[in-house]
Amino acid sequence: MKPDNLPLVVPIVPLEEPLLLPGTVVPFTADEEWLQSLAEEVLAGDGYVGVVQVMEPETDLPDEELGLFTVGCLGRMEMGRPENPDEFLVGGVVRFRVIEWLEPENGYPRARVDWMEFLDDLQDVETGLPFSALREIVRQRVEIHHPDFDFSVMERMAGTEIATALAHALPFCAAERQALMEAPSLRDIEELLLQLMLMAGPGSISFYHPPLRVC
Repeated sequence: MKPDNLPLVVPIVPLEEPLLLPGTVVPFTADEEWLQSLAEEVLAGDGYVGVVQVMEPETDLPDEELGLFTVGCLGRMEMGRPENPDEFLVGGVVRFRVIEWLEPENGYPRARVDWMEFLDDLQDVETGLPFSALREIVRQRVEIHHPDFDFSVMERMAGTEIATALAHALPFCAAERQALMEAPSLRDIEELLLQLMLMAGPGSISFYHPPLRVC
């Protein structure tokens, strides 16, 4: 992907979850008229859409009026399963920062974005992120509870896909998931996620204990 081909103005899909990171693919359902309009116009155009997390109501972070975080992920949209015309898939390309919220168009939000501070995402995804520690944690848990699981599936997953799966398997709040989105580089996500997974006790890691809270 060449940076020159990346758009500077994108329609925005607000999602509470799942978290979209570069190198991952997430589904969303266009179950409202404005989402259908957005999906149709994106697919008829260049295919790019911005995915931004929705803030939790109690947060006092900036842009509370909009209820959206200002760092999201640019993605390419495509149709989902043929039997479900309301389902779409978005593949993460590069993170961006919203620099200006624009007037809604046909009922959906738009934003002017800047992705230059996250330009290394393109190379990191191309090179590959092993995230070996996270993979081992998942492997250990799955072996305990699902000993017949086909681990070749996990081996084909990108590092950011592993991180996204863990981010939603654990009881993180929106601000904690957003901290992963805003990591200085994609390579920092593994260490940050490991920190969030630490129990308040002697440094153990578990799926079954609440993470340290940052919100």
